[in-house]
Amino acid sequence: MGPAHTTEEARSRVSSLLDAPDAGAPDFAAIGPEAVPALQAELLDTQATQGRRRAAARALAVLPGRAGLATLGDAVASPRLTPVAEELGSHDRDEAVARLGPLLGAQDPSVRSAAARGLGRAGGAAARKSLEDQLEREEDPGVRERLQASLAQAQP
Repeated sequence: MGPAHTTEEARSRVSSLLDAPDAGAPDFAAIGPEAVPALQAELLDTQATQGRRRAAARALAVLPGRAGLATLGDAVASPRLTPVAEELGSHDRDEAVARLGPLLGAQDPSVRSAAARGLGRAGGAAARKSLEDQLEREEDPGVRERLQASLAQAQP
């Protein structure tokens, strides 16, 4: 099956692939450029389950040519951020630090925790520095715990 000819076809194919446990990057890539906005719609759908949002984030992260990483990066401030932050941290260290680092200063503790989780996955010196700096000033006990766990997880 070749690239999708319409937005609706792309959305339908993406939806089917998200339901298929064995779907991989080549399956999503075969949809063509329309896969990115279709996956973005799934990712930002607040009615979708966390598993479905995570699958959309994973698919965006592994599209060939880094086609979905910018969309994934743009979504880090979306509701239910954790799956987005984790996928971003798993696939692009520099993008994760650039997008998630500033979110460590967010008012919402759940946003700070999700950003810390993604930075822990990303690892590297810049991610560790962001986590360490936030740990020094963080007052929320739950976020402090997440920061410590993320520092333990982050590889230099």
